Amino acid sequence: MSSRRTLLILTSMALAAAAVTPALAASATVKPAEELVSKVANEFLDAVRDGSHRDDFARVFDRYVSMEAIAMFALGKHRRRLPPDQRSDYIELVRTMLLNTVTKHGKQVRGRAFVVTGSRGSVVSGYIQHDGDRRTGVDMRLTEGRIADIRVEGIWLAFILRQEFNRIIDGGNGDISAIFDYLKRGTAL
Repeated sequence: MSSRRTLLILTSMALAAAAVTPALAASATVKPAEELVSKVANEFLDAVRDGSHRDDFARVFDRYVSMEAIAMFALGKHRRRLPPDQRSDYIELVRTMLLNTVTKHGKQVRGRAFVVTGSRGSVVSGYIQHDGDRRTGVDMRLTEGRIADIRVEGIWLAFILRQEFNRIIDGGNGDISAIFDYLKRGTAL
């Protein structure tokens, strides 16, 4: 499977993980990170229920996702090459790409509920409960109270982005403008 196709599937599944009804047990042991993931899932579910409008997804992204953490991690070894005056443009292009992808494909992953199973450090673990007994494991890493990465079935979104972005920049002889060209060309994966 191509890395672009893998990224598409992973992004759709990871963000759809927040698009299903959360099932948290009401108890005093629920941690703030688990509550945050539950809240994100509810708001994302509302956006899906309302017809997956781009503006609804954008509000969830802007409120709960650390695009800066995801975008900067994705640059990997090329991070130092990003001129400071282009940083905000780059982050916005990554945001637009992920937002377009979720808007286009967010409904493809169906599930009945998102069940939080616990947390350890900055990672909240859970699964998407599909019809029958099928489950999709999902972990969300939080940084400063925002989602900074999502792992679906053992694969971290930011790592897939890093592989793809490094491939593009390396293919452009290390020129950072290659990632800008790529992000400006593509609307959704």
